[in-house]
Amino acid sequence: MFQVSYKEIKLKKTSRKLPVIFIDIQNSKSVTTMFLANTGSRYEKENEEGLAHFFEHMVFKGTSKFPTAKNLSETLDSIGADFNAFTSKEYTGYYVRSASANFSLALDVLSDMLFQPKLRQEDIDREKGVIIEELNMYADNPSSHVADVFEQMIFKGRDLSHPIIGRKETINSFRNADFQNFLGKFYGPENLLLVIAGGIKDLAKNEVELLSKIELALAKLNDDRVDIKNPFPTNGATAPASIGEKTFSTEKFTLINKPTEQAHFVMAWPALNNTHEDRYALQVLSTIVGGNMSSRLFSQVREERGLAYYVNSDLDFFHDTGLFGCSAGVDSKRAEEAIKVSKAVFTDLLSKKAKIDTKELSRAKEYIRGKTLLSLEGSNSVAQFFGLRKLLKNEIISVEESLAKINSITIEEIERVAESIIRENELRLAIIGNFKNEEKLRLAMS
Repeated sequence: MFQVSYKEIKLKKTSRKLPVIFIDIQNSKSVTTMFLANTGSRYEKENEEGLAHFFEHMVFKGTSKFPTAKNLSETLDSIGADFNAFTSKEYTGYYVRSASANFSLALDVLSDMLFQPKLRQEDIDREKGVIIEELNMYADNPSSHVADVFEQMIFKGRDLSHPIIGRKETINSFRNADFQNFLGKFYGPENLLLVIAGGIKDLAKNEVELLSKIELALAKLNDDRVDIKNPFPTNGATAPASIGEKTFSTEKFTLINKPTEQAHFVMAWPALNNTHEDRYALQVLSTIVGGNMSSRLFSQVREERGLAYYVNSDLDFFHDTGLFGCSAGVDSKRAEEAIKVSKAVFTDLLSKKAKIDTKELSRAKEYIRGKTLLSLEGSNSVAQFFGLRKLLKNEIISVEESLAKINSITIEEIERVAESIIRENELRLAIIGNFKNEEKLRLAMS
């Protein structure tokens, strides 16, 4: 039986109602201190698109205790800490990874960033240019931009279509009041989770002292904040057939004409939400289809036909829905062939000529197991593994339990899930490239 390096997981609740997860990692001399927030681009109004991501930038520009960006960065640099943040459609995270002896300072800095940021207008105006350049960078990179194009098509008119980075119009419109309102709405204790992963025994003399340090940091919270417990609205739609137009637009094809040498496309079907009971079977299926260099997509699209430099399966889970498909960068002159071959890899799963065998299933399970264990070698990834499951799904599941669920998946379960997702007339495609005939591309996906 394999062993993962953590010894135990504890969930505690502070006096301010902020939950804390402790993951004690064996022999670790470092600790990751991470705040996760139930907020992201899907919770923004149309005139707020990009606000969650912009706020993530702004908390690094100065706080009450560390008034400038330089003060803040010098403080963390002086202890050799790694620190960063990330924003998605449904969550935002902030972390500091430091030596265990510097935990108190890491917590002090992070809590100041989230509870007492300066949010000065001059800093906001200066950062607008930085974020617009970030937006331009992604827009100039078709392999990353095509994913945004795809999501804006398939979720058109829905909150999941909001680009995480925002739009130039919204980015340029933001004022101090927008960030203050956002802070009060989404950064109350009941909408946050604190995760501490690493050498827990070195952080304080005992658990009481450790909790006291956390309570001290939470004393910076403004009592006037509105606390929201997971802003996602309850939605009973969990299967592709029952989601329908509630989540997805009727558009199924988008072409962005651009004078590029290579074409980039994303194709996908509506899939499962992040708590669906079949999500483990779908994860195994995705690995078989395009999760690695021995997968069906890689073998048939790249190795056998030389149609693509990169090709892989894509799997996204959200609160109410998900996507399953693939992305590829292909020779523009052979794009139609690449689309047809890629689609066939999925649709052939429904026929006996491409039936999954026990060896293929076993390889996929072992691949997931190996990649999971390798990914959990650092306290930062351990914090994310447990933290995001608690934040998004309100579950604390051990690595062993998660891998046991993967290991229990059968070929019959995978075939059933494939049949429920890979449905006729439900495929969507977005492509960026230099094309004169749009109709040929449409026909290739039909």
